[in-house]
Amino acid sequence: MEIPSLIRYRLLSALCASFLLTSAAGCDPAEQMPGSRTPPSLNGGDMGGDLPDDPGTATPAPTPSPSAPPSVPAPAPAPTPGPAPAPAPTPAPAPAPAPAPSSATDVFGVKMIYPTKAGGETWFLKDAALTDTRFDPQDPITRNADGSWKMKSTQVRMHALTSTGYDSKKIPTYDRDVLASRGYMQAANDWKNVEMTGFVKVNAVSDASDNFAWYARGGRHTDGLECEGSSYKGSLHYDGRVRWQKESWHVSYDQTAYKTGTTALKGRWVGFKSIMKNVLSNGKPAVKLELWLNENADKVTWKKVYDTLDSGQMGGNSTNCGGSVDAMPITWGGPLATFRWDSASDVDFKWLSVREITE
Repeated sequence: MEIPSLIRYRLLSALCASFLLTSAAGCDPAEQMPGSRTPPSLNGGDMGGDLPDDPGTATPAPTPSPSAPPSVPAPAPAPTPGPAPAPAPTPAPAPAPAPAPSSATDVFGVKMIYPTKAGGETWFLKDAALTDTRFDPQDPITRNADGSWKMKSTQVRMHALTSTGYDSKKIPTYDRDVLASRGYMQAANDWKNVEMTGFVKVNAVSDASDNFAWYARGGRHTDGLECEGSSYKGSLHYDGRVRWQKESWHVSYDQTAYKTGTTALKGRWVGFKSIMKNVLSNGKPAVKLELWLNENADKVTWKKVYDTLDSGQMGGNSTNCGGSVDAMPITWGGPLATFRWDSASDVDFKWLSVREITE
């Protein structure tokens, strides 16, 4: 049977009083049970406390709220990558040093205007010039203290021979058309495309208008062998003038106009080059002719003082020796290359050479 709430309250009060001495704290209305509350209509304002629940009904312990998991700090955001730095430029490789210029000089250290033809004919004045079988000065020469040579004849024709040598009996014909067709007079290695070089010093001269002449493209120039005497002659006069001469046969000359090449030659060393080489002009055979001077004789400082072309305009008289055209250029080679001068009674010379060059 259910006990009325008022009776239950009084019974509880009596029990509390009996235990007041031993458990006063437990009966203190200030120490109410957790979770109790006092209805205002029963407490009369300041007495009593909340009524306990029915002892038959256990008050469930509050379900603890699940604790929040420890906060894990959010990972720091990855930094926004900035622009990648521009790669350092690869340094340009240092330029390779320019190759040293090729020698371009002959055995005497003299600068060559055109290179020697590979396997071509060459001749250089030997130190033992008196025993050189390929050199025929025709007149006595003597050695100077400085190593140069002296010629005291007033009519000089110093021949340089090819390696084949010279023998007029081995020249089968002087017919100009035949010579032009095969390209030589005595042998296939005759002097044809050549650069002739010589250094000279005039010590005494009787006629300043006379000249040195380096020439080739024929054999001997003598009476009785008129048609052997063909040549182009590069001329350097003692007064400094220069020109080219064309000798169709001996003696039949045509020549170009004079030009001033340098000052008077007497008393100083001068280098002189005569160059002749076959070329084509308007598709036809022609000969290019050049004269060069080295005025200070340093072997290096050359200047071109004459440059001309013979494709027929220099004239000639080739029909006298079998040619079909008088003015035909002399396109064939000859066995002799000659260093010539007249009227100078005392001349020193050195570093003579003849080299075959390419067309």
